[in-house]
Amino acid sequence: MMKKLISGLLLSGLLIGCGQPTSNPKSQTSNDSSSVAETNDTLTVSVDSVKQDSVKIDTDTLAEVAIPHPKIVRKTYKAGNLIRPSMKVKGIYITGPTAGTKRMKELVELITSTEMNAIVLDIKNDGGRITYKIDNALAQEMGACIRYVRDMPGLIKDLHEKGIYVIGRIVCFKDPVLAKNKPDLALCKPNGGPVTDGKGQPWVNPYKKEVWDYLCALAEQATLDGFDEIQFDYVRFPIGDDANKADYGVDLKTYPREDGLNDFFDYANNRLHKKDIVFGADLFGTVIGSDTDRDRTGQDYVDLATKADVLYPMIYPSHYGPRTFGLDVPDAHPYGTIKGAMQLSQKQLQTLGDSIPVATIRPWLQCFSAPWVKGHITYGSVQLKQQIQAVYDSGYEEWILWNASNRYGYVKQALALMKNNGKSSGNEKADSTAKSDTTQATTGATRINGNDNKE
Repeated sequence: MMKKLISGLLLSGLLIGCGQPTSNPKSQTSNDSSSVAETNDTLTVSVDSVKQDSVKIDTDTLAEVAIPHPKIVRKTYKAGNLIRPSMKVKGIYITGPTAGTKRMKELVELITSTEMNAIVLDIKNDGGRITYKIDNALAQEMGACIRYVRDMPGLIKDLHEKGIYVIGRIVCFKDPVLAKNKPDLALCKPNGGPVTDGKGQPWVNPYKKEVWDYLCALAEQATLDGFDEIQFDYVRFPIGDDANKADYGVDLKTYPREDGLNDFFDYANNRLHKKDIVFGADLFGTVIGSDTDRDRTGQDYVDLATKADVLYPMIYPSHYGPRTFGLDVPDAHPYGTIKGAMQLSQKQLQTLGDSIPVATIRPWLQCFSAPWVKGHITYGSVQLKQQIQAVYDSGYEEWILWNASNRYGYVKQALALMKNNGKSSGNEKADSTAKSDTTQATTGATRINGNDNKE
């Protein structure tokens, strides 16, 4: 009963706080909720399918082998106003709860016995919860910390001893804890009600500088605790019917979403780089070359590539709609989808020329099956190998694997296939005549549904 009472009081406070307008130096007028026209640009990529049973795996090659990994020493170099890690990063995502259990040992062994060298570990998840007791007054005041990991600095020290680069994931604007405890920072509708996602979770206002302060303060302390790099996730505006009613307290015609996010990235760049903190950001893969998705999310791929040190485009094949890149079901064509997205990335970033430093591109790859997609296929070692190969064939060298449950059972097999077969096998090549100078396939090509890194 007491928990329900406290929850009710927090929600009441959120509703009251939502009535407060957001001040902004650029504008203080009401929100413009006009719709954005869809685009119909196309990129055609053809790819031969590869049957899962067409590649035989020599299980003898999968024995535990200790791969030498040098100890991680914080060493970066600056390129213009950007900072770059001094290694080619390849790794997996790990949640706070997993990191605090015996499974963590198994995942570390997976990394040290392969070519992988990194993990992305939650600092703040999409529930607004911080996965360890961080030294931050606001987080502790709100009760945001859950000690999934009892000794985060100690864990990171052990990972560094094994040569593992540790990236800390901070979910940004989807933060129910901050929204409920600080209702003046919550994103609200004109009637005072909170803007929520499909799960009923409230967001905070991406235009609020106080939110930026909180995120950067967490990043600074996490770096002191040993994290090598900070990764901002949900660094976008909410989408959906509820979000369309949001009152940001600004005029979106004169201060559009992409300008708001650019301002946040400029703020983070200036503040974090003063302390030599490397930071990156997760972006929807569909914003690459899509004005529509850029306008909806605020994520301008080219602009943000000049502000963050690393960009993590989420180019999961399951997240693209039918006929994207000329593929009937992108989820069924992992090589063609990844190749199409990464070729488009190359083209978009080439518009910056050679004189402007550009972020390291480190895509998220799909390490899960998507049965909700019509025409989907089951993902295993072959499909993962195809994705990694497509990254390399597109001129990129780094990647991170996503599985929300941290199940990476076929990763070692996929990497063994890469090692045994090389980067290319004839039946996995995309059509060399594919037109890489165009963008998304159809108005239905983007599968943006409010989920970021979620299966």
